Formats: sequence, structure tokens, C-alpha cells
Amino acid sequence: MGIRGVIFDLDGTLLDTIADLAYSVNSVLARHGYRKHPVEAYKQFIGDGMTMLMQRAVGDTRSDEEIAKLVAELKDEYAKNWNKETRPYPGIHELLQELSHKNIAMSVFSNKSHEFTIAMVQYYFPDIAFSVMLGLQDSIPRKPDPYGALFIARTMGIEPSQIAMIGDSATDIQMAHKCGMYSIGVSWGYRPLDVLIQHNPHAIAHIPEDIMRIIMLA
Repeated sequence: MGIRGVIFDLDGTLLDTIADLAYSVNSVLARHGYRKHPVEAYKQFIGDGMTMLMQRAVGDTRSDEEIAKLVAELKDEYAKNWNKETRPYPGIHELLQELSHKNIAMSVFSNKSHEFTIAMVQYYFPDIAFSVMLGLQDSIPRKPDPYGALFIARTMGIEPSQIAMIGDSATDIQMAHKCGMYSIGVSWGYRPLDVLIQHNPHAIAHIPEDIMRIIMLA
């Protein structure tokens, strides 16, 4: 029956969030005397949740308690800054509208904190009816664990084999393979194209318009 639903990653796939994330982390680092990082460096830091982001930014071994305090500050800082520079990638909104018109169910699954995932999807895509919006929380293991994606599939009422997982990282592709989903890597995000190719996605999209063509042929 082909692809009946899609699950999108958020950062680096639907939204270019890197500048606001970098500013927020650097603000916390500066307050505690840590070295700040250029925006480009954060493309390698993000993707596995705020705790891992902060551990990578600090760059040395700290206690779980100290990292937890820094993460709490980061959440407060990011809450003030997440919509300053963040924007949907060109062509994304048009893609979402076309998918909606073709009755292809859409969901979002991110390793970003759940509260930020919900807030950002609703803020940037208020006219798009997503079936599920899911971010990192205690009850949902982070990607590439398949639990969250399979939960979304059940909620959407669609077999995993009829769902395309769309993301910019190896994590998204690995999860799709574990779930038996069709995997589409996007080359406009934060990971190099060769890294995506190494993980054998079913297809690569270089611009958002490619995604509709890929789905129609899958």
C-alpha cells in the first residue's frame, strides 16, 4: 500500500535550531567559567538530548549532579531563546501542507525535551495537524531505541512498514531500520552526507521537495 505516514525528526530536519541552542549553552558555560564554542561545533554536540549536549559542551568529566545543575540552567536559558533565530528550513512548510493534502499522516519524534518539542512544533507549524508530537521524557527512551517510533506507529494506526522516518542523523536511520520503517536521510541538516550514507538509508533527500517524490515512489 506504500507510505501512509511519516515521522519527522525536529532539529536539523524541520527546524534550523542551531543558533539558539548554541547561544543558550554558551550563556550557561560562560556563567560557570567554561570555554564557549562556535556555532558550528554544536552541530556535533546535539541530537542526543540536553544532558548529552551539556556533557559534550563542558568537554570533561563532571559528576552527574553537576551536569544536572547545568542542564537545569540550560532549560531555563533555552526557554527564553528558542524562538530568536530558529526557523523552518526553506520548503518545509510547503512540504507539510502537501503531505496533509494527500492525507499522509504526520508525526514528530525528537530527542529534544518533550516540552520544547511540543512548544516549537505548535509555534512554527500552527496550521499543521500532526498525529503525535513526542520528545524526550522519562517514559520514552531516546532514539535510536525503537520504542518511541513504534508507539507513534500504534497511535497513528499504521504498520511500521508503511511509515517513513525522516531525519538528518544516523540515529534516525538506525531507529528506522530497527522498526522496519522506510528511512529517508536529509542532507540539509547537521550531519555530513557521508555519515548518512554509511548507515544505508533507503533514500536521501537533498531538498524538501525530494521527500514527496521519494514517498510517492516508495
